[in-house]
Order: sequence, then structure tokens, then C-alpha cells
Amino acid sequence: MSEDLFYNRDRNISGITAPENFSDLSLTPVYGSRVEYTSKILSYETDDSYSNIIPASLNNLSVSYKVRYDVNEDNCAKLINFFESKEGHQSFIFNPDNSGIYKSNQSFCENYAVNYINNNHYEFAADISVDQAPSFFNWKSSYFLNFDRPTEGIPWNSIYVKWKDYNTGWSNLKVWATGNSYKKYDILYNNINTNKLNNFFYCSGDHYSSNSNSPTGASSAWSQDFFFSPDIGFQNDVKIQVSKVDFKNSFPLRIKTKNNTAKFDINYKFSNISNKQLLCMLHFLENKAGYRKFRHQIPAVYNRPKVYYCPQWTHTWKYIDHNDLDVTFIEDPLGIIPTDT
Repeated sequence: MSEDLFYNRDRNISGITAPENFSDLSLTPVYGSRVEYTSKILSYETDDSYSNIIPASLNNLSVSYKVRYDVNEDNCAKLINFFESKEGHQSFIFNPDNSGIYKSNQSFCENYAVNYINNNHYEFAADISVDQAPSFFNWKSSYFLNFDRPTEGIPWNSIYVKWKDYNTGWSNLKVWATGNSYKKYDILYNNINTNKLNNFFYCSGDHYSSNSNSPTGASSAWSQDFFFSPDIGFQNDVKIQVSKVDFKNSFPLRIKTKNNTAKFDINYKFSNISNKQLLCMLHFLENKAGYRKFRHQIPAVYNRPKVYYCPQWTHTWKYIDHNDLDVTFIEDPLGIIPTDT
């Protein structure tokens, strides 16, 4: 005698109807959830450690939400049933949190895990991908972030800024003018370059605006460099590149065969930063799309500025209005930043 347990393993729970929309579950991820940005680029090294970098496609920048939920058995079953109902190939609208940092996007889930904590207490984790996001088609605002330029009412040749007050919500966009008060990490768009991607500026300090501290002023309070200060105690490792010939039963011979032998990459960690600073930094990095170059001055010891690109970065929610951000910088020794190409 045999027991028939044949059924379609597309769904492992019966008797529960999957909600039509993920938002119908009304669940919020726990702190410690994170967002991983990754760029798909094609690169190869040429003479003297110079490199050519090309985005693999218009969708080269993708996001993976690594979210966790503390739930009871009923909600755990609903989460399982919802994600299995999408079968890995059907998209759904997903917003990772209620902080207002990210937009809702078409997403896919190809992996989930359940941790059985104790009676009626479960930890549900899911990897949710947004990998069909041609961010260059949405350059005037953001594909992933709640940052939008106006669509009407403000001319293209104006300078404007938008920021979020976490008590009152999004403020109105304002045209830049002298005598206004601006705050550190405000973001504005100044239509001065032919390449629209190169027109965003980031406020480096609280100030009242004047011609001298305008985006193009001699003492500008607005920057297009990566000016953010990482945690104290970061470490960099420099591998000096030299060719070496090992003679049999003798000593090695070292030969310099190229320039830029002491170029180095770096990893930064930014801990417990506010939502406002995080939004500014995420916007900066998304605008660079994982391959576009930017200027950066290492905050200690080194006194020569460098040019980097950032192929990946990760945001982790710590607790309310406190976030961690980890970034990976790759140095470009050519040291040229195109402005209108």
C-alpha cells in the first residue's frame, strides 16, 4: 500500500489565497535588512594600468533587496504563498520600507528562507531583485529613489533643489536664488552642461546662498565630488605592481615595466548616517551608474586627489533615521572626468 503525495511543487502551501499585491500583507522589514546595488560593466586594462570601462547594457545597474520579516506562522505562510505564486518569473510591485527613501518598483523574487525561531515566531528572509531598470531613461529623477525633478512650473534652465523633512514629508522644489538658506546634503540640478547627467550638484554645508557660493561660484558650497567623510579607522591596502623574474637557483630580478604602479582601490564604511545624508549619497552613486567617474580626495595622509568609479554599494537599515552604507571604489589612474560626453 502506498500513499499518493504527488502534486505540483510550484506551491507548497494549500488553503491560503495569495494576496493580489504585496502591499496587502502590510508587513515591514526588520532593521538589519539591506539593499545591494551592483553594476554590470565590461572592462579591460591597457598600458600603465589604464582601463576601458563600458556599461554592459542600459540595465547595467540593478538592486537586490535583502529583506527580513519577524512574523507569526500565519503571516509566514502568506509570505511563502505570495512569493511562490509568482513562480520566479512574474513581477510584482515592491517597496522595501516605509522610510520614504525608495520607490516602489517592478520586482522579482527567486529565493526565500524561513528560520524557525520558536513557537509561532518565524524569521522570513527574501532576496528581491530589481534588474530591469534602465536608470538612464529616468536620469532627470531616479529609478530607485524618492527624488524627483519637477515636470512643469520650473523652466529647464533654472536651478532647483528638493529635500525631505522627515517630520513633514517632501518639501516643495525651490528655484535657487541668492539669500536662500540651504542645508548640507541638499540636491539640486543646474542645467549648465550638455550632458544632462552631469548637472546634479550636492550641498557640502549649510549656508545662505550668494553668487560666490553658487554652484559655479568661486567659493561654491555645491560639489560634484564625492566629499562625504567615511568612518574613522578605515584601511587601504596598496599592492605595488612590478614585474619579477625568478632566476633558477638564484635571486629574483624586479623590473618596472609600467607607470601607475601604486594605484589602489578602497572600501569605505559610513555608519549611522541620517536618511537625508543617505539619500544624497545614494543619488550621487546612482547618477554615476556604477561606471561613470568622479573626483575624490582621501580624507587623511594622501594629499593628491584621485578619480574613482563605484561598481557596487550596500545600504543597511540600522534603526529609525540611522543607516550604514558600504561602498567599493576602483581607481582610474588616467584621472580624467568627462563633463559633456
